[in-house]
Amino acid sequence: MEWTVPEEAQFLAANEYYGLILGRLADERGVHAETAIAAAARMAGTFMLRSFGLPLEGMTPGSPVLSEAANDRGPLLLNTLGAGLNALDVVLEPDRIRSDFPDDNRPHLSVTEVQERLEPSMREVAVKHHLGDAQAAHAAALATARLIKATSQVLDPHVAFALAAYGFVEGSKTVPVSLG
Repeated sequence: MEWTVPEEAQFLAANEYYGLILGRLADERGVHAETAIAAAARMAGTFMLRSFGLPLEGMTPGSPVLSEAANDRGPLLLNTLGAGLNALDVVLEPDRIRSDFPDDNRPHLSVTEVQERLEPSMREVAVKHHLGDAQAAHAAALATARLIKATSQVLDPHVAFALAAYGFVEGSKTVPVSLG
């Protein structure tokens, strides 16, 4: 599968996802940067997983689901994230990108909590912009890039990138909550 440049509708949806994520995750102290970035990335992975058409009915939300499709198409989200960061002038030094992140940078919500809080509204945005699940996944990856840029004063973008990469995997390999 080849990566394609996101379309205008995906950029429009990404802008709405960005605002929606900030609005839904804010508390009296503001928005926890790591949680917002992980949430956007996890939703990108969730949309990607749903695009595979796997038979997930009857499986317990939050349990792992492995698929070759996730291994093949999941990395394309990194391409979209990279393109988004590049467009936003966020420069990452490859030797500073790690595959892990410190415990202090863990998100405050689980994958299923993120899905319950965000997916219905994000799905409405996707429908509004006529995006299928795979396209919505890439729009969420673009929103992730925007969140990394917006939080770069309080969170090292290299750590944020690792959070995002991990979030893509979590979302694309975790049984999602039911759409009801």
